[in-house]
Amino acid sequence: MRVLDDSEPRYRLELEMLARGEAAYRLEFDALRRRGHLLADRYRLETTHADRPVATEEGWFRDVSVLSWGGDVESYPSDLSPLLGCALMLRGLEFERGAERSFALWLANTLHWEVGLKVERRERIEVPAGSFDAWRVRARPNLHMIAGALDRLVAMFLPPFVLHFAADPPHRFLRFAFPTGPFPWNPRGLIEATGLD
Repeated sequence: MRVLDDSEPRYRLELEMLARGEAAYRLEFDALRRRGHLLADRYRLETTHADRPVATEEGWFRDVSVLSWGGDVESYPSDLSPLLGCALMLRGLEFERGAERSFALWLANTLHWEVGLKVERRERIEVPAGSFDAWRVRARPNLHMIAGALDRLVAMFLPPFVLHFAADPPHRFLRFAFPTGPFPWNPRGLIEATGLD
């Protein structure tokens, strides 16, 4: 992450990832700081396979209105974050055992979904960037807006999404382990910090 301009509270997260040596992802994500909170501003993710373009996702989140659930045209929620932008946006989470928070996860164009977070514990982890004392945070989609029973059912079988953030401020992102499918036998995905510049 770097500050883009000292006179303006804007931050940029740039990520490059390689999946199994074949698929490459290049992310640029900008956020603004307003009244002490980080707000998603702009997002761009380019995907390639064997050096051939596959897809480009791009979104702007401030001062726009989009079609939402129920057919209304509304502004995005203020706590919105694209998945890969969470490495920056979730630094504001209150890190103490048992702390809970929810936020809106941007999935595509006009679709976003509420995700619940719970700080589980501090633990020592190893990632390519080194060994760190970290906060373990569990994330899961909230489906209570559709039906409480469905929310409880999904919670029983959906494998966990687990994030780790450095225990020391500014609580840098260290690891994200996630299911690649809805069943326990689906392989786990893993994104880890390789450097903390």
